[in-house]
Amino acid sequence: MSDKYLMYLRKSRADGEHETVEEVLAKHYKILQDYAAAKLGGVIPEDMIYREVVSGETIQDRPEIKKLLDRIQTEEVKGVLVVDPQRLSRGDLSDCGTIIRAFRYTDTLIVTPPKTYDLGDKFDRKFFEMELMRGNDYLEYVKEIMMRGRIASVNEGNFIGSVAPYGYDKVKVGKAYTLVPNSEADTVRLMYELWTKDGLGTTTIANRLNELHIKPRKSEIWNNASIRDMLRNPVYIGKIRWNCRKTVKHYEGGELISSRPKANKEDWILVDGKHEPIISEETFNASLARFGSLPKVKAKSGLKNPFAGIMHCSCGRPMIYQPHKKCEARLHCAYQMRCGNRSATYREVEEEVIRALRQLVAELSEQLAEGTQNTHDAHKAIAEALRKELNALETQQERLYEFLEQGIYTSEVFVKRNAALAQRRQELQEAIETAKSYQVSEVDYRQKIIALHDAIAILEDPTASAEEKNNLLRTVIKDITYHRETEVRDKWHPVPFFLDISLI
Repeated sequence: MSDKYLMYLRKSRADGEHETVEEVLAKHYKILQDYAAAKLGGVIPEDMIYREVVSGETIQDRPEIKKLLDRIQTEEVKGVLVVDPQRLSRGDLSDCGTIIRAFRYTDTLIVTPPKTYDLGDKFDRKFFEMELMRGNDYLEYVKEIMMRGRIASVNEGNFIGSVAPYGYDKVKVGKAYTLVPNSEADTVRLMYELWTKDGLGTTTIANRLNELHIKPRKSEIWNNASIRDMLRNPVYIGKIRWNCRKTVKHYEGGELISSRPKANKEDWILVDGKHEPIISEETFNASLARFGSLPKVKAKSGLKNPFAGIMHCSCGRPMIYQPHKKCEARLHCAYQMRCGNRSATYREVEEEVIRALRQLVAELSEQLAEGTQNTHDAHKAIAEALRKELNALETQQERLYEFLEQGIYTSEVFVKRNAALAQRRQELQEAIETAKSYQVSEVDYRQKIIALHDAIAILEDPTASAEEKNNLLRTVIKDITYHRETEVRDKWHPVPFFLDISLI
């Protein structure tokens, strides 16, 4: 008789966080099998048991309950065993109605150790409906309490995400979780170094990491989207960000669809975390500033302003290139109507930039003569980590020979594992050589001076396009701040403007 019954197992929030899904399902499995053996004449066969291991509030999100409902509609099933009615659903009225209709019109019993429900009976049905709605009320209450707890934990600086961001491990300290930097932190530092100091794009950075055989956690190669997300993630300066992507549900095509759009920044929770930062705030701010400085180019007209994404007004807004048919092109603040800075002709600004760059060349030449050095580069740490892995690989190789000699490994297993080690050794050796080629132990002033001379030359070249000038300037100049007083003077005594140039 027990072969006419199905069993449905699912963990709920009421079971607590201290037990895993497997532990809860195993406990409920024993309870229901003992009941079946005592009351139904035998245990439930394995092919009649449905274990829900995924978390889901609705029927749509739980594949096993959907399979069970399909089965009771297509096969002769006497009943379904569950620990309590709320295991079937704690969803909204729609889900409750789906469950009730399926069991009522297929004449399928809902069997729990305390009580058996026959939904063809109006009293059982009413009592079952009350159980499901009580479960839904409890679910909403628990969700609210859990959300309060999450927010309180976030505000204390704890990490409550399920997966630690790249560069960190998730560890438990006391009753809460925090983050601890791991060996991936050197890769994070390298990303920011290449982005903020070397001026590389996110695609180029991804290619560089792939050349170094540094793999992300969940895929084989890096892509520019993941690099962009990491370069804008405040977790790397010791912050905890929460609520930046809320789960939003909407009804579409007869189904409840969940999405996670970006929330407004005013809805974010951004607090100091308990974890150690990987990069400095200065570097992080430089990273965000560069994202804001990338010039937008219209596909039809092309780039017109050689200083696009480089020059900003002292009020913080970009300087706009404004051509004129009857007079010279001018540069003005994007917020000119309310900003106090007056505009200037493009020719005047370009001449001042050239003069300033010549002055910087002179200063760098003087520093070079004095032997000033700067020795920071993240590639050195990457190369060192690769060498450590290579040393560990050599130790593993020795153990491989020992296992072969001792008969632990067969010849076939030895050949297979030896080939894998050889391939990884070659990858590491190539990666180390690549890392060495990128290492710079000190700032090469001569190269920077040459780059500045190239920038001056292209600005003075009348045949160079605005896009060519912009591409070259962006490899040399980090930012130019423009300021011009608002005082009105006559044409014989024009108001001076000032430029503050920061090099990469």
